[in-house]
Amino acid sequence: MGIFADKEKIDLFQPTESETTFYIKSSKTTIRLDNKFLRIARGGLNNAILQGLDGEKSILLSTITAFQIKEPGVTTGYMQFIYPGSSDVKAGAWSAVKDENTIAFSKGEKSIILEIKNAIESKLK
Repeated sequence: MGIFADKEKIDLFQPTESETTFYIKSSKTTIRLDNKFLRIARGGLNNAILQGLDGEKSILLSTITAFQIKEPGVTTGYMQFIYPGSSDVKAGAWSAVKDENTIAFSKGEKSIILEIKNAIESKLK
């Protein structure tokens, strides 16, 4: 029997009651938001080519200093998160979709992005 046998096990990867999940179909990206973290998980071949097989990216909500939303037009739209130590991509949509702190989206998914924005803002209040 281990040292922590009588303690309740907490699985940090299981959803909590306060977790909200969003899915961006065009970029095969799942965003999970709880009271402390924004978690970004990517699937699909394009994401593997652009960003590698890194698994899930977790960003501590309290460290987010800004986010930028670029409306989709001729190119894809994106939402980028900025926090200390991250880089703000200023080279356009192609550079942004390769950035691990960016979520790409299509015109029809703008409402989901705005839901994510509103959920993050309400968690930060």
